[in-house]
Amino acid sequence: MTIFDDIFPLGIGTNRFLIKDKQDEEGLENAALLVANALNAGASYIDVAASYSRGFAAEVCRRAFKKTSAVKHVTVKSSFLADKDSDAALRRVENVFESLDIDHASYYVCWNIASWDQFLQITKKGGLYEGALKAKKQGLVDHLCFSTHASPSDVIKMLETDLFEGVTISFSALNSQIIQPVLDCAEKHQVGVVVMNPLGGGLIPQQAEYFSFLKHPKDTSTIQAALRYVYAHPAVKIALSGMSNQEQLEENLSAFQGEQPEEPHERITRVNTHFSNIEGFCTGCRYCDGCPRGINVFELMQAYNTSLFPKATVMYGRTDPEVLEQIGITSRLKNTFAFLPENSKNPCIACGHCERHCTAHLPIIQRIEKMYQAFHRSCFSHEDMLERLRKLIGNSRKVGFYPGGGYTAYVVSLLAEAFPEETFDISLFDSNSNIWGNVVCGTTVQGPQEILNVKPEMIIVSNYNYGKEIFDSLKHLEKDGIHIKPLHEEFDVPWVF
Repeated sequence: MTIFDDIFPLGIGTNRFLIKDKQDEEGLENAALLVANALNAGASYIDVAASYSRGFAAEVCRRAFKKTSAVKHVTVKSSFLADKDSDAALRRVENVFESLDIDHASYYVCWNIASWDQFLQITKKGGLYEGALKAKKQGLVDHLCFSTHASPSDVIKMLETDLFEGVTISFSALNSQIIQPVLDCAEKHQVGVVVMNPLGGGLIPQQAEYFSFLKHPKDTSTIQAALRYVYAHPAVKIALSGMSNQEQLEENLSAFQGEQPEEPHERITRVNTHFSNIEGFCTGCRYCDGCPRGINVFELMQAYNTSLFPKATVMYGRTDPEVLEQIGITSRLKNTFAFLPENSKNPCIACGHCERHCTAHLPIIQRIEKMYQAFHRSCFSHEDMLERLRKLIGNSRKVGFYPGGGYTAYVVSLLAEAFPEETFDISLFDSNSNIWGNVVCGTTVQGPQEILNVKPEMIIVSNYNYGKEIFDSLKHLEKDGIHIKPLHEEFDVPWVF
């Protein structure tokens, strides 16, 4: 038994609403109606965060809740990067309740835990977990959950602590064999599993014809088949799927309605067999283990698998094929394995150990060299990120960041490493009035109207999806002596996925 056993298996994702800006009343109302329709159809798990859908997800849900009396199971999501202690964790509940106009939530989600070390920080005395526990004892929330992009081995350790009742992980047909041990552990410990990215981060629907092998003859679409594949795994209780219109909602709902055309284990075996037969595909046998340089060849080759599929047409607002390929590889490395190279210097010495043992005879050495060259070009390694910040900030010490959400929290957390001997006067700005007053990394988020009062020396635009739009909206401040600098360059991949 898990806390999700009686919940409809489609979860409502809230990060795909088509809303232009806060004046887009039609967009807000259409999105609210979509959520209300999903609730009325029986989908009750709502995955919402202040930063989703360009900061409008909370307002959409607030409106939707007023349109229906259907059962809803709402999440309060709190990130370690933003909420450092138990008091901040409790304040997060207050902020979420206010923005959604509710007084109770089903789940408190300790959000986006990146590693076992972060898990220990969250669960230490006075930390985020303690605040979540207080919220539960006060009756504000019912259950404690966490979401993570940590490596499978780290996630298993987290599950084995039995501190949480539910977990959200990234899982799809594209990484199923790697994640299976996590699912087995969750099932053993009766931890309910919520799946994010069940459509492979958008790749599957964008290349629906290629991935049509996911379909059983009685499945009506590749998307339906992909959702059914995920749900065929017994540990999976809820699959999150974002939606932009009624047609997408109905397609998502159809995956879980009516009689399933094949047994779950038959679907899993059929799909996994097809993947293993793709030319050049790393099957994950791990005979390459034991690199004398300590390279995790298995993780790199599993990530390289994504480059064998047709490219998505657009991801994170990018359309360049080279960038799209790197987003596919690096997101797999970070989301599935929590892999971030310390630097982009290739550690491989071409000794051939891995290639001698590879049963598929893959050109592993060549692939690793190609990947590390791309890591540098796309600013994916830890040292490349630090060097980017050093180059942008230079001698400035009064630095603003825009916007003020979780992505920026990660960027700000790197400053101490990039400038270990320096102290900064940090300010955070965001156009989303729902997060004004929130404290992120010890700094209060302010509205853009406060920029001239604060007068930072520079503002770094720390957003990947909408960086150009934000930069264009702020560049007029240059005449007031405030330098506006984009964090990201043309061939970058996101620093946070």
